[in-house]
Amino acid sequence: MTPQSSQPTPAQVCMTLSALAATAAAPRPSGETREQRTWRVAAGIRRQLPFLWLATRAVWRLEWLALSPDDANMAYIAKSIDGSNRFAVVPRGPIGNITDILEDLDVGTVVPFSASGSPTPVAVSKGAMTAFTQVATMVSIPPQAEDEPGAPAPEDAFASQGTTIVQALAALVQAAPTTPRPTVYVTGHSLGGCLATMLAPYLYTQAQSWSDVPDFLLQTFAAPTAGLGSFATYLTGLPFDTRHHFNAWDAVPLAWTDLGKVKQGKWYPSPGPAGNATPARCRRLRSHPVHRLHHRPGRRHDHSHGAGGHRHR
Repeated sequence: MTPQSSQPTPAQVCMTLSALAATAAAPRPSGETREQRTWRVAAGIRRQLPFLWLATRAVWRLEWLALSPDDANMAYIAKSIDGSNRFAVVPRGPIGNITDILEDLDVGTVVPFSASGSPTPVAVSKGAMTAFTQVATMVSIPPQAEDEPGAPAPEDAFASQGTTIVQALAALVQAAPTTPRPTVYVTGHSLGGCLATMLAPYLYTQAQSWSDVPDFLLQTFAAPTAGLGSFATYLTGLPFDTRHHFNAWDAVPLAWTDLGKVKQGKWYPSPGPAGNATPARCRRLRSHPVHRLHHRPGRRHDHSHGAGGHRHR
């Protein structure tokens, strides 16, 4: 997308913000402290947001970022600076961390999701709940400017140090103008999208007590499901738009709702690749009795040749 093209859609903006969450996800072979890692991730995202050719169009600024103590999860908050009064909450997708992988696969046990704000019980997978709890409770820490030679930390970097994601978002929204009405995008790719479906109802519930209640928009990309039918029904019934974008030939978004579609040698249409180890793994995962109960919330957008896919080997 070039600066001369049409105005990017919310989905395009959210997809770009979700992609930026993977910045500096790989650890340095020489090792680094959590503070150094925080600064490296934050510095990378800050450098990319000014790119005019991205859908974010250089009108977004990083405002908050935190990593979990075990580095399995990261999330950031960005704010528009073009007067549109938009905010984005973006959890990161999987990075290959062993804790991250275990969170992805721990779907055999479901637990209550009391933070959703639902008046009746809703259930999510234990793995998704573990990741959500990390994201909801991790706090921002001061970045380490000396870790990036020649790149001093911005004066406004992490102004609200020691805050959680809901505390930071509340402060940003309540300090914003009331016109136009603030809008909060909650978005993520893969595991980040799964977490976004949990963060959206949580943040929406918390926002009802704020002096200025924002609108919400949930956009996920190639996200596996987080919970059972009770969770999906509650989330879809909330008064904001919920959209799930996926590639029709990507197996990951079918977890944990419809992995039975993935069959060896028949998954990709001609002239696509022949079946490989991925369908075989999906069949083994499919044998778990609980995944059949999972449901996907919101509208589904099939992008057969578009965004939100994974590469399978």
